[in-house]
Amino acid sequence: MSKGDSQNKPNAESKASLEKAAMQDVHMQDVHAQLMREKDEPHEGFSPIPIFLLFAFAALCFWGGVYFVENSGDFRWDAYDPNFDAGAEVVVVEIPLAERGAKIYRNQCAQCHQPGGDGVPGVYPPLAASRWVTESERRLSRILINGLNGPIEVAGNVYNGNMPAFGPGGLNLKPRDVAAVLTYIRQEWGNTAPEISIEEMESFYVDYSSRSTPWTADELLADHPME
Repeated sequence: MSKGDSQNKPNAESKASLEKAAMQDVHMQDVHAQLMREKDEPHEGFSPIPIFLLFAFAALCFWGGVYFVENSGDFRWDAYDPNFDAGAEVVVVEIPLAERGAKIYRNQCAQCHQPGGDGVPGVYPPLAASRWVTESERRLSRILINGLNGPIEVAGNVYNGNMPAFGPGGLNLKPRDVAAVLTYIRQEWGNTAPEISIEEMESFYVDYSSRSTPWTADELLADHPME
């Protein structure tokens, strides 16, 4: 074989290999194009959730709610106490009226009548050792429910001011709160009068809540003279 023949043979083989590879590439492109035609074009968006999954999720939420209600221990702070009994009777601890009234007095009354109940000379009458406080429960309650206007004599001194109403139309305190604050001032600073019960105050509210004007000292003394 001549030298020229040996040089031409590898070139011919390389050319044949390239042509074969090119044919394979074309074939692959044709196959790929055919597969792409058989599939939908890609698009943006989300696939819808199967309806049965929605029903399954709703059923799971319903079951979870029922489970928590039945096993929550009434949502009490001590539900994890090993001795907790959800069916046991709940005991409500009620603070004494006088203690409740002390808080109300500090917030609503002490600015005028002073923390010690001695009032302000010439402006606000004292509550300590006052017959207006320690005698008739009804007379005192009427002052708190409807208010007081005009001159009033307390411990030998005359005061002329306005006492705001604590009942409906005024500060709108509940009968329990008015009973509490009156019980407090009747048993504080050396006063020793009996408490005014919540039930008694509720009856006073029924009798006097419809009145829209404050009382005068003369009106109160006409119905409830000093003892």
